[in-house]
Amino acid sequence: MSLFIVITSYLGSIIACLLIADFVSGLMHWAEDTWLAPGQSKLLDRYITSDNIDHHRHPGKIRAGAYWATNRVCIALTAVTALVLFFCGIHAWQAYLVLAMLSQSNQVHMWGHSSQPPVPVQWLQRVGLLQSTAHHGLHHKRPYASRFCTMTNYLNPILDGAGFWRGLEAIATLFGATVQRATPARGGF
Repeated sequence: MSLFIVITSYLGSIIACLLIADFVSGLMHWAEDTWLAPGQSKLLDRYITSDNIDHHRHPGKIRAGAYWATNRVCIALTAVTALVLFFCGIHAWQAYLVLAMLSQSNQVHMWGHSSQPPVPVQWLQRVGLLQSTAHHGLHHKRPYASRFCTMTNYLNPILDGAGFWRGLEAIATLFGATVQRATPARGGF
């Protein structure tokens, strides 16, 4: 096997891992924005719901947080998932790369709110491998129902254009769920 094929294969795997992480970040972000409301769980309120609502009311405030405060929930969730995978005998490096990327999804999200992220991040934002400020800004506009993926600029146009999120919401409402996203209690105005 030639070196070119090996390198191309690894690069393809890394890009696939990034897109998987982007999709998973979108599912989690969509679920937070659409279904979580205050008072459902003290644990969720403390670590996810309250921060999410505050972020939608004051989007730029995410830049004021320290690294640990911004990323602790994602790091904890991915660490637990990595342990489960490990003890289940899953050793594919791609699974752990997806988790490593997901552990930093809030950091990438924070950079999507920054006018001057680090220079390498700016370059990755320009090529779309990390989500740009302009791309993510549409998530904070009425009806607050698009651009849920937080890692890249690539999946959101496809998922939004296909009506993916609205389709998931339609299925969930068939089972009695209520969309909470655009209500004042959730940070929508």
